[in-house]
Amino acid sequence: MTNSNIVEKLKNIPLFYSLNNDEMELLASISKVELYPKGHTIFYEKEKLDYIYFLVKGTVKLYKVDRFDSEIFLNRLEENSFIYTVSNLCVENDPLGVFYSVEALDECQILLIEVKKFKSLFLTKPEIMKGILQESYQSILQLQYILNRDIVYDGMAKVAYKISNEIDTFNNMKKHEVAYCLHLQPETLSRILKKMVRTGLIEMQNGKVKVKNIEELKNIYE
Repeated sequence: MTNSNIVEKLKNIPLFYSLNNDEMELLASISKVELYPKGHTIFYEKEKLDYIYFLVKGTVKLYKVDRFDSEIFLNRLEENSFIYTVSNLCVENDPLGVFYSVEALDECQILLIEVKKFKSLFLTKPEIMKGILQESYQSILQLQYILNRDIVYDGMAKVAYKISNEIDTFNNMKKHEVAYCLHLQPETLSRILKKMVRTGLIEMQNGKVKVKNIEELKNIYE
């Protein structure tokens, strides 16, 4: 991919909106774009990564593996998302490596930026640091959701949150995929959806969910 094509992709990332044309060209010179096929593991938990990973196109899942080799789903990210959070840029010689493994759920196009060169060239810019703090805050919100989903929420609250906040994603996924992401059995998800229909919270149209009472839906998990 040419430098100009990489520049165009970089221009679509809010973190880099403050950079001028020369700085964009410089950033592009330390960046590259890679394609990963469906099912490919992009990186593994505890790896020490030399690049910032930004998902340009596609969908990935974040997961961990427990001591019994069972997969524990953490999150699902779609295009225009940082996969390897930029908050790690603020840590010198991180001894832990990344917290999770990442797998491509379909063909993914990923922008990679060299960490060491990025730090030396751009980390002193106030707008970049502000953007890193904003990205870090988003990571905290994602972690908060994961904790609520896996520790606090019951099945009804999990589904209500997903529908209230990610209705398009919910409707674009197969029901067994939704159940997997919410750590529910498919039969449990089906029962919860039927109950929501009966109580007037949602309706089903051609297999897609349509919200009828968003306030009551939010009351379930808030």
